Amino acid sequence: MSAGTKTRIFIVGAGYVGTRTAQLLGEHGHNVSTGRRSAAGVPGAYTMDAMRPYTFPDALREADCVIYTVAADGFSEDAYRKAYVTGLANTVHALRGTRARRLITVGSTGVYGQEDGSIVDEDSPAQPRGFSGRMLLEGEAVAAASPLESTTIRFSGIYGPGRERLVKMVRSGAPVGEGARAAITNRIHRDDCARALVHLVERPAVAPLYLGTDEAPTALGEILDWIAHRLGLPSLPVGGSDADSPQRGGSKRLSSARLRDEGFAFRYPTYREGFAALIDAGA
Repeated sequence: MSAGTKTRIFIVGAGYVGTRTAQLLGEHGHNVSTGRRSAAGVPGAYTMDAMRPYTFPDALREADCVIYTVAADGFSEDAYRKAYVTGLANTVHALRGTRARRLITVGSTGVYGQEDGSIVDEDSPAQPRGFSGRMLLEGEAVAAASPLESTTIRFSGIYGPGRERLVKMVRSGAPVGEGARAAITNRIHRDDCARALVHLVERPAVAPLYLGTDEAPTALGEILDWIAHRLGLPSLPVGGSDADSPQRGGSKRLSSARLRDEGFAFRYPTYREGFAALIDAGA
């Protein structure tokens, strides 16, 4: 596949990231369809449930490239298994013997359990600390065993329009623990997630694994202070329990060098550009 080739693409589970990806792929001239449990009023969308193969539309089997972006309904082992293992296995089975050539699955950097501030890339060991990471890895194995050219992109913390948690946190004025402030955090703007998926669709060949994260792993406290300054508010007080912190991903420096080495350029390379855009838009 290449940028000059217009392909048929089906996105399974078009939610926050998938919907934006469909928009961008359409702007690139691709023939895009999506599948979601509620497709009423959504152009090019089919009503389907990855857990119920009898709901799969013909458009899925007619696609050249399939992007799997189904998210779990809740934070439980059963919900994660259904979304990231069973639903994906159903999709892979439905694509056997079809024209599909490439399968792109959306994963998470939550599979990494490192907490020592070290640099983490695609070659680093994935040793999840809980069931969520284990289910994600099982799903990646299902995709890798498929007969298609398969790649997974593990996104770090996704933010963007409608996901402005840190801005709201600063506005609340609630204290943040010292440990949480010091933790090295990683993020990626929703639009860069979608652009990265377009990049993987249009690549002539893909690697089995990518990390999707911006270029600036940063201590949470630095980001909160910057947002406060941008809003004209005082920095959040230090205190409270780190257990109440929004930081759940350990402390590590994720690297997207592989993606960037292929020529991908972030629209929001650091938290500054991304949060400035959200604040300027009224977040």
